[in-house]
Amino acid sequence: MGRAARRILGIVVTALVLGWAGASAHAQRLRTIPPAPSSDDTSRTEAWQGLPQVEPESPAPAAQPRTDAEAAGLRTTRPAAPAAARTLGAQRDAERAQSRRAPWTATPARPAPLAPDAGVAPPPPDSAAARRPTSQPAPMASRRTGRMPRRPAEPAASQTGRLVGLRTFTTTAPSARAPSQLAPGRDDGRALDRGLRGVAVPVQPRRPVDVPIVTERSQQPAGRVLPNANPLGRNTIIDPRTGEVISYDRRPQQEADPFAPAGLRVGTFIVTPTVDATLGYDSNPRRLPSGGQGSLFTQSYGELQARSDWSRHELTARIRGTYSAYFSDPGVNRPDLNAVATGRIDVSRDTRIETEARHNLTATSPGSSNLPSSPDGLRNLPLIRQFGASARLVQDIGRLQVSLRGTFDRYTHDDAVTNAGAVIPQAERDYNAYGGRLRVSYEATPGLRPFVEAGIEQRHFDRLVSSGGTLQGSTATTYRIGSTFELTRLITGEISAGYLIRDNREPTFGDIRVPVFDAALTWTPTALTTVRLTARSIIDESFTTGASGLQRRDVAVELEHSFRRWLIGTARLAYGQDIYQGTTRVDQRMVASVNLVYRASRNMQIRGEVRREALFSNQAGQSYSANVVLLGLRLQR
Repeated sequence: MGRAARRILGIVVTALVLGWAGASAHAQRLRTIPPAPSSDDTSRTEAWQGLPQVEPESPAPAAQPRTDAEAAGLRTTRPAAPAAARTLGAQRDAERAQSRRAPWTATPARPAPLAPDAGVAPPPPDSAAARRPTSQPAPMASRRTGRMPRRPAEPAASQTGRLVGLRTFTTTAPSARAPSQLAPGRDDGRALDRGLRGVAVPVQPRRPVDVPIVTERSQQPAGRVLPNANPLGRNTIIDPRTGEVISYDRRPQQEADPFAPAGLRVGTFIVTPTVDATLGYDSNPRRLPSGGQGSLFTQSYGELQARSDWSRHELTARIRGTYSAYFSDPGVNRPDLNAVATGRIDVSRDTRIETEARHNLTATSPGSSNLPSSPDGLRNLPLIRQFGASARLVQDIGRLQVSLRGTFDRYTHDDAVTNAGAVIPQAERDYNAYGGRLRVSYEATPGLRPFVEAGIEQRHFDRLVSSGGTLQGSTATTYRIGSTFELTRLITGEISAGYLIRDNREPTFGDIRVPVFDAALTWTPTALTTVRLTARSIIDESFTTGASGLQRRDVAVELEHSFRRWLIGTARLAYGQDIYQGTTRVDQRMVASVNLVYRASRNMQIRGEVRREALFSNQAGQSYSANVVLLGLRLQR
């Protein structure tokens, strides 16, 4: 064989040897690579992580043989894993990847079991099948860096977990406390320090005795509403069983009237002073049928009101006075003073006592039929004084309310003086009035409370026999049925109708039996417009010869509109009828007025009024008419 043939044979043998060695190495490499996981395993391992693994995990040890010798049992020493990093940089990258995956792949440690004296059984051991699916979004790697977000670190070895009640608190040593650890609050920590079981009860103010229980913001308090009995504020929700405050309405309350007087605080009272100076003109000061002579006049008005600011009970006092001085006719100058003090005593939640003390000082009107002489024949107008008191007991029995009211009033009259200086005694007109009234009402709905009422009043004169030789005094009985209501806050007030019987001591007068109708309604069609209706029926004393009593019926309608918050206009129309029982005289009274108020500020107002007064009588020489113009400045605080 030649040299060329030997070289070719050597090359072929070398190629065969190298090919067999390469196939053996390739087979050995295939045996060392673990099989690819199935779709089920991949979904089970990576479904909750949201992203596939950054690097393949290292296969578990002794999962399968890695070499032929190991498969045949001839070799027991395992070589190093082929996937191990060969450089320090690769090892560091692998360690960092493993540390980033550790918080998400590690199973959170279960809390320690309950202490034997905790009073609550430990929960059953958690299993993989009993784990709840979380609603938290799966963690995602950052698009910029490709790193997974950090997971909160597990509690350190110095931390101890305690189960208190149904909540688990982790107490961390001060040196190892992390900002992300769950720690008990201040109140819970105090409870744990005292050794109490359960969560600390939140500190809440004690509910006052008379705070109405409100369960919904839209529901009105049941029963009576105490103006100053709820220091927690309006729209406060209170638990009806325990009386604890559930939530507060922290919204600032809108002021109803920004121009209302703010008042001055004196101790526990809020005092509101008011001063008014008015200049006016009256076309008929003495209310003469012929008209008389007009006169300018000034009207000085002052008022002082004090109201308590207490959580329970209430006391209100008000005194107001007016003095009218005429320039051309001083004989019709007259004062007008009214003082009243009211109080409420809250005996219990369902019982209260309301009291009132009053005093009035006024002059007989120039157009009144009770003047002892003609209006132009008197030097001055005689004064009438009244002082009295009343007390009312109110008892709530569920939705039923029973009230009993008693009154006492004393009326005195000053002597009249004629232009010639003669004195006309008026002492025979002095009398005392005693009265009582019983009312029973039932709250059908929160805005409707129908009632029935019965009242009695007796009048005892100081002189049983008048100068005309007739007996003085009477007993009046009144029966009424009506209702107080509040219809969606558009119409509020009270309306009643009934029958009045008056028994006079003088047998020649006979009894007076008339129907009566009373109303006090307020209608608010818009936020800027208010309509008020008032009606009243009474039997008053009449000192007219032959009259056993004066039956008065008054109806008034008032329209108030706010053109601006600082500009308010008012129009009023009033009608009255006076029937002199025992005679044929009937008088009709009418008053029409227009009033405009300009509120310059909370403390100053400018007021103007134009008024028309007229009386029409079927008896000659009694009718009159008058026009009055007023312009004043009011200061209040």
